[in-house]
Amino acid sequence: MATLSVDQVLLRAKSYVKKGKIEEAQKLYQTVLQAFPKNKRAQQGLAALSGTKQTIDVPGPPQEAINQWVNLYNQGQMAAALAKAQALTEQYPKAFFVWNLLGAAHKGLGETVEASAAFLKVTELNPNYADGFSNLSVTLQEQGKLDEAIEACKKALVLKPDYTEAYYNLANALKEQGKLDEAIGAYNKTLAIKPDYAEAYQNMGIALQNQDKFDKAIEAYTKALTLKPDYTEAYNNMGNALKDQGKLDEAIEAYTKALAFKPDYTEAWSNGAEALEKWNKLERLKLWLDRAFQAFETVPADIKFIKAKLLWRNREFQASSNLMCDIDFEKITEIRAQDYLNLKAKCYEKYEDFDKAYECFLKSNLLAKKSNDYLKCQPETYFQNLRETLTQLQTRPFQTPINYSEKEEEESFIPVFLVGFPRSGTTLLDTILRSHSKIEVVEEQPTLKAAEALLRSIGYSDLANNIVPPKLLTDARKTYEAEFYQHIGGYTPGSVYIDKLPLNLLRVPLIHLLYPQAKFIMALRHPMDTILSCWMQNFKLNPAMANMVDLERVAEFYCVAMKLFKIYRAQYNLSVHQIRYEDLLEGISEEISALLNFLDLDWETQMESYQVTALKRGSISTPSYSQVVQPIYKDAKFRWLNYEKYLDEYIEQVKPWVNEFRYGDH
Repeated sequence: MATLSVDQVLLRAKSYVKKGKIEEAQKLYQTVLQAFPKNKRAQQGLAALSGTKQTIDVPGPPQEAINQWVNLYNQGQMAAALAKAQALTEQYPKAFFVWNLLGAAHKGLGETVEASAAFLKVTELNPNYADGFSNLSVTLQEQGKLDEAIEACKKALVLKPDYTEAYYNLANALKEQGKLDEAIGAYNKTLAIKPDYAEAYQNMGIALQNQDKFDKAIEAYTKALTLKPDYTEAYNNMGNALKDQGKLDEAIEAYTKALAFKPDYTEAWSNGAEALEKWNKLERLKLWLDRAFQAFETVPADIKFIKAKLLWRNREFQASSNLMCDIDFEKITEIRAQDYLNLKAKCYEKYEDFDKAYECFLKSNLLAKKSNDYLKCQPETYFQNLRETLTQLQTRPFQTPINYSEKEEEESFIPVFLVGFPRSGTTLLDTILRSHSKIEVVEEQPTLKAAEALLRSIGYSDLANNIVPPKLLTDARKTYEAEFYQHIGGYTPGSVYIDKLPLNLLRVPLIHLLYPQAKFIMALRHPMDTILSCWMQNFKLNPAMANMVDLERVAEFYCVAMKLFKIYRAQYNLSVHQIRYEDLLEGISEEISALLNFLDLDWETQMESYQVTALKRGSISTPSYSQVVQPIYKDAKFRWLNYEKYLDEYIEQVKPWVNEFRYGDH
């Protein structure tokens, strides 16, 4: 193909047909169509070959009838193509290839269910027709029937082991299922057969990006763009990968390249705007949105929404509310629907219509529960494991953990762990603390994951009740520290290193095993405000955060988490400094000075201007990214009282913690 023109390839395909080499001809037509999907000669040739594979004893329509259908299809006359195909199936009900035409017409009209039924009929009439199974797999995947789609792909590959499209469809279905390693394997098999398949590189890049393998993802996108320099989707996804790496300028450059080829590419405009907003680059965001508005005759709903978000952040509340009212929610893309509802709720809150605000938050959480991400997280399994851990701690004797010599601990790197239930002010604390010249914070990274995996791989799964050999513990600490150093660039003696991940309060046994003398900063906020804020927040879903979409579950989660930490604190005699969000709002210098004393550090004057540090940070990976760059405000203090009637049934359950943390008057 590399040395032949398209015309030469088509002539060769035609000669193969004359010689009866149908499979070889089909491969050549498919090769042309993969590079030039609208090439009519290849489309007509491939369609015509469908009839040559029909068994001799089953009559089929004349070639003229097939050509008529192909012309209608190529001209976009899908309704007429559908009518023609239906007539052919009535005349030749046992001719599998006319059902294939019917399926293609239904698919062209977006009638996926009907298309699946037609392609299924193809496979029943001719179980040896690989294309039928491949076509069936695509329509099944579009319906979300991923297991069935994968099965259809595998049947196609049994019939035709080097079938590029079947491997590609299989990879896409596996990617949708979240089976990313298997998907990447299938993409590699696709590319082994067809090395110049740009779409396979592009989709493999998405799978790699979903594994947080950003460098490899960018490499895949680069290969796709080498093959297809105007591949706007690849530029857009490269921008997303660069954004996830924290490379804002490079990400904006990639989005800009996508827009150079396709000026009305909504996703590139929206993703670029979101990146600037998350980085708190509001002036650049305004210029970007001004250009986006000029690029469209009718501005897409997503771009209007981000403009409304900018207006809100600039405290132009009425203008933001007015623009939100002008947006048709049905036209907001699925990935931004929850954010839209969240801002809509804030608009209602601003004007004290708390019932309508509550309805918006409720709708947002219902959308989360319907998402594929939610189902993949298996939140019930996660929470049941937490319940069982609590029961075990409450019912069995505690085994005294192994002791280490003081000398060994003094020579070790010992991080401080900033924990608390989500939405308790940990991001504000993080931002203030990192303003200190001797403090570095690793923000919300799974630093403990590799060490835990190492211990569990050798059989130490009950970390709360096992004595681990010193050599293995040393290896686990080295594994943790290697991960930690990736985010700070290395260790400097005399500095204080803080590992900030709120729900690490549930992983105290592992932390204490690694660092028995570790200090903990426990962030607190009024329990009802914490619970409400978690429920109102559009978190990126994982097994823990997927438990935040029901108020009842959030309340139970909070109580279980606090009981676990209380037991751990007593059993391990932890060194803990508690700091309440509300007290921090009333007096930063006093509260932070006390915390610094706990860390054996002195107050530094620049800590009062922590917002400057926040603005220099770039991307802040928590939902509070827009709040910590602003002066202290107290709007969120005791916010729950506005929603008291919706929270009333949980107050008694949470009351012990309200009292324990000295919130009894509120």
